[in-house]
Amino acid sequence: MFLQKIWAIITLPLLLLSMLTTPVAHDTATADLVSTHNFVFEKALLMGQGITTDGEYYYTSGSITALNLTALAKFTVEDMTMVDSHVNPLPDECTDRGNNHIGGISYYDGKIYTPVEGGDVCYACIVVFDCETLEPTGEIYDLPNEIYSDGVPWCAVDPDTGYLYASKWTDIETIYVYDTANEMKLVREIDLNGMEKIHRIQGGEFYNGTLYLSEDIENNGTIKNVLAVNPKTGKVTLAAERDVGGDNIEAEGLTFLPCENGAEMHVLDYNKIIGIAVRHYKVSF
Repeated sequence: MFLQKIWAIITLPLLLLSMLTTPVAHDTATADLVSTHNFVFEKALLMGQGITTDGEYYYTSGSITALNLTALAKFTVEDMTMVDSHVNPLPDECTDRGNNHIGGISYYDGKIYTPVEGGDVCYACIVVFDCETLEPTGEIYDLPNEIYSDGVPWCAVDPDTGYLYASKWTDIETIYVYDTANEMKLVREIDLNGMEKIHRIQGGEFYNGTLYLSEDIENNGTIKNVLAVNPKTGKVTLAAERDVGGDNIEAEGLTFLPCENGAEMHVLDYNKIIGIAVRHYKVSF
């Protein structure tokens, strides 16, 4: 208890600094900002990439390639109190070949599906974790490196079908669909249409049958996009614009959960100066 108090005293100034240096996000016509949770230091390291939920907890992923650090963490839905974490959770099979990055994650049927990359030839794969223990289940599914030569930044599982969706990092024209119940067999390729080429997707999640993507669009001022993808037709539309308040913010993963305060969409934003903000939005999708 004494050490916890000391640690709280140490981290409080960093949290205050983060709140002072993080640009103030604003409402837009398509996304009403309901609330924000700010995190610094060790918690920020655990959650800088992805977020998903099972309705009872939020689960986050973190990766700091320069420190050779990956992480998963678990937070309460009510107030985002951390209840568990696992630093460097990847199995030896992955780390031995250079896997050092976990991207935007997705919950399905008691498991956390994580897109993993890193190594001389990327070695893109999906690694599955138990949501109770944050330990790997032993399921590792390699993805074609010729498709994911620049990484696999996100994945999203459709809760209605058990299919996992993923794309590459840049110049995205296709989303690939895999069957989680059949050794991650490729079952479909979705050709995207309706928008120009899409770049820098950081996370994805299904909500009411639609796939939503968090796009860290660059050179667009303070605006970050949330895209909607029709999984049947591949048509892409702009679902929401988020005003993150500054150009030093990197949009990361997102998830959906209707909350008592009206928030439905929850997005991670990485303040490149010091910390992480989890922003909770009311949307009109």
